[in-house]
Amino acid sequence: MSRLHFEDEAELYAHKAWKTLQLEPPVDLLKVASRLKIVVEEREFVPEVDGLYLRLPGAPPVIAVNTSYVKPLSRRRFTIAHEIGHHLLARRISPHRRLYFIDTPKTRRTVMERACDRFAALLLMPENLVRQYFRELAANESKRVAVMSSRFGVSAWAIRRRLRKLGLGVYSRHQSSTSF
Repeated sequence: MSRLHFEDEAELYAHKAWKTLQLEPPVDLLKVASRLKIVVEEREFVPEVDGLYLRLPGAPPVIAVNTSYVKPLSRRRFTIAHEIGHHLLARRISPHRRLYFIDTPKTRRTVMERACDRFAALLLMPENLVRQYFRELAANESKRVAVMSSRFGVSAWAIRRRLRKLGLGVYSRHQSSTSF
C-alpha cells in the first residue's frame, strides 16, 4: 500500500527512493546517487569538513565525502545521504546556477541543513523497518542498538536518536560499543 500523505519533501523523497529503487538495508547510497546522476568522490580532506555538494551548469552534480580516519564509515554514509538530500531539496534553488553546500560538524543548523539531516535519517533508517527490527530484537535489549546500527549501516548514536524520534525509547551511550 502506498502512502498518500507525507510530512514534508524529505519524507516524500526518501519514500520514493525506497519504492523506486527497491532498497534494502543497509541502503546502497551509490545506487541512489547513480540513479540521480550524482558523482560521488571519496577523498581525504581536513578533519573539519564532513562533505560537500556541488552543482555547476553543464556538469553532473558532485558529492565529495571526507575519508579521513577521523570519519568512521557510518559517519561517511550519513554524510553521503545528507548531501543527496541537498541535491533533492535544493532543486528549486536557482536550478540553472551553481550551488554548493559545505558541511562541517560546526555548520549552522539552518532549515536546509535540518531538512537534509531528516532526509538522511529517513533514507538510511525508514520508520517501518526501524519499528520492525525494534520489535524483533525485543528479547535482546542489551544488543538491540548495536544490531540495528549494523543492519542500517549507521552509528549507534544515529539509531538511538531515530528511536527517540519514533518514541521507541531513550538509550544510554553504554548500550553499544559502536561509536559515531
